Amino acid sequence: MESTKDIVKALQDIAKAVENNEAVESIKVTITVKKQKPSKATKESK
Repeated sequence: MESTKDIVKALQDIAKAVENNEAVESIKVTITVKKQKPSKATKESK
């Protein structure tokens, strides 16, 4: 799943950006993953 790698990289980038920044007290990140709708191609055929 490519988007998961993108999320991990984004969080790592945030961590790097703030690790030496004393002005940042805390960070809250909310990630909501929506359920993927099953595509017609994946339905079982009779």
